[in-house]
Amino acid sequence: MNKKLIALAVAGALGAPLVASADTSGVTLFGRVQAEYSSTKIDQTPGQGGSTDSTNYRQEVIGDNGVQSRWGLKIHEDLGNGLSAIAQVEYAFSTGAGSSETVREQWVGLHSKSWGEIKVGRTQSPFKDTYGGATLDPFVATALQARGSGGAMYAPANGFGAGGFVDHSIRYNSPDFGGFTASLLLVPSDATQAEGTTGQGNVGGKGGTNNYQIAGKYKFGKVGEVFAGYSKDDASDAQKAVAAAAGNNFRTAKDENVWRIGGKVTFGDFSFGGQYDDINNARSGNGGATCGQGPIQGGGDTGGSTTQCNTQLNVNGDGNIWFVSAQYKLGKTTLIAQGGHTTADAVTNETTGVQTAAKRKASNYTLGAKYSFSKRTTVFGGYQKVNVSGANSYNLGNNTGTGTATLANQPDRSTWTIGLRHDF
Repeated sequence: MNKKLIALAVAGALGAPLVASADTSGVTLFGRVQAEYSSTKIDQTPGQGGSTDSTNYRQEVIGDNGVQSRWGLKIHEDLGNGLSAIAQVEYAFSTGAGSSETVREQWVGLHSKSWGEIKVGRTQSPFKDTYGGATLDPFVATALQARGSGGAMYAPANGFGAGGFVDHSIRYNSPDFGGFTASLLLVPSDATQAEGTTGQGNVGGKGGTNNYQIAGKYKFGKVGEVFAGYSKDDASDAQKAVAAAAGNNFRTAKDENVWRIGGKVTFGDFSFGGQYDDINNARSGNGGATCGQGPIQGGGDTGGSTTQCNTQLNVNGDGNIWFVSAQYKLGKTTLIAQGGHTTADAVTNETTGVQTAAKRKASNYTLGAKYSFSKRTTVFGGYQKVNVSGANSYNLGNNTGTGTATLANQPDRSTWTIGLRHDF
């Protein structure tokens, strides 16, 4: 059955008044369903985490804890003279966990062949979907992903990196000018509900409305591309007034600034890509104190969580992250070798000058493959090793979903996974 007819049926069931037309206007249903069998082992304090192994913490899970599965509606209306109305509504879910749906992109906008497009609502950032980020990682949103616990990709909770989405945003994408494109993301929200009072969470808020991200890219035909960008997330009044929560660093929240440069090249069946991020005054996610999206992050399943805090930057600290990926196509199979490195600089107490968060480094090594049965159905798998030096201790839920497990000072981890994905 035609996907547009299915979309109309779904929208009709939801009470949306839609009318099919003879032109290019309409609604398209799209989505993805993914499930993995993953095994993750974390080196930790003996006897912790409910593990019978006295030196290691291991979990094996069947599900979609990277929350790759999703469904949504793409809406398009031809307004004439090269102008179109566009919109998207999208939700994520986790197979195997029975968890509730979570919101992904939800925006409305205009598209023009001459001046580009503008989206307003909850969008992805340029650093995620166009200028590096998730576009460079073939294992994104799987147990082998580079972001979060992978320790090799900038993924803050404010959505400005390779993880999450940006609330209260306006995004502009330029048309192609002889191979050059650019994007601008603005978050001018001056609302108290937008601020994170502990230095975490959403971008925006009272006194912190000068938030934006700008990026540009030049494509050399089919050979490759280079890109660069800059991102700024102002600290709100509430964030400036509250000392950093993680570790009681007592360091006032300052504006987060990120510089990015990267690119990718293709030679026949071989491709290579990478990026480098320099981060100042990091505050959230891979730029701060909250735990990252781990190889097994949970996805709403409280019994399956091995999220890793030690691959993050120190809250309100500086650091850098680099990532490289090499791929080789062999018929329907793509062989993948990639990895990266995160350096989190030390943080000191502003009043006493005493170091409150030590310098930390995390290295990522990943080997795997993807096999395409068709354009829509893919099986994938591989192995990832993350090594951490100078790590802190964190409490995480154990493998029964109750209690806590204190990680050792060197919580290295190894992950195996095999999964199946179908797009529709």
